[in-house]
This record gives sequence, C-alpha cells and structure tokens, in this order.
Amino acid sequence: MILPFIEPEDDIYINLCVLLLLIGALAKTSRGTLKLNNNRMHVFLYLLKNPTALNKVLGVLGKGNVILQDRDTYSVTSISPNVDPLFDREALKSLLSVLVAKKLVSVTYKEDDGFFYILSESGESAISNLNDEYLIEVKKLCEKLKGLSSHTESQLNKTINRIIRMEAV
Repeated sequence: MILPFIEPEDDIYINLCVLLLLIGALAKTSRGTLKLNNNRMHVFLYLLKNPTALNKVLGVLGKGNVILQDRDTYSVTSISPNVDPLFDREALKSLLSVLVAKKLVSVTYKEDDGFFYILSESGESAISNLNDEYLIEVKKLCEKLKGLSSHTESQLNKTINRIIRMEAV
C-alpha cells in the first residue's frame, strides 16, 4: 500500500504564496523600474527554495548572508541540492498563469526584455494576509534577495553555475 504524501515543495498553494511574496518584494525598484521578468523570477525562486544556495550567492557577490534555520543547513536538500528546477520553466509558467488568471498579478511587456510582473491591488491585499511562520521566513529571504536585483541576469547565472560546480567537486 502506497500512502499519499505531498512534498511541500510541490504543493501548488505554497508555491503560489511564495511566488506572490517574491513578486511583491522584487517587482520594482524604489524608483519604480520594473525588474522582475521570467528569467530573474526563475533564478530568485530557485534561491528562495534553496536558502543554502542563496547564502553562497550572497557571499560570493558580497551581499552578506542569511541566518539559516537548522533544517535549512542540515537537510538532504542543502547537502545535495536539486538543480532540476533551474531547468524547469513550465512549472513557473503554470504558477504565473494561475496568478494572472486570478488577477493577483499584472503583466507588462517590453519588447527587448520580455514580460515583467507586478502585484495588482488584490495581489497586494492577498500578501498582507500571508502570516504563516514559513511565509514570514520567505518574506525575510525576499528582503535579502533585493540586494541581488542590481546584478544582471548573466552575473546571477554565472554565480549560481560556479556554486553548483563547487558543490559537485
């Protein structure tokens, strides 16, 4: 008999909440410049779900670090991170399509840079109600991710690749 078990990383509701928090924190700069396109969102979502990788990226780029929980530091995921999500664009697209369909996220298209995402009024209202302990931790990680928004997508990708290669050795 196989018992049904849902991995938290695969739960659609948790992932929708995490993505809403990510968009809420990183969609725009303080000057209102749109910053969160598909590529950046994909990288940032990976880093949110892998706090040890986030810590290493922050360290390499000179942005400090995050105080991690023991479960983040001593888990199987931190010891042997799954890099498959870095290559799975469909999961992010499906999450975004749900948020757009529910009118929680608005989309803007720029010809050279692609689609950019910002929270709608109902999206902002929704994230104000996300007060679960795990989601509060995600909010804190999003604040640390703001320090990476000044780096180009290329710099972020190179840094992550370097960290993955160091872990493989």
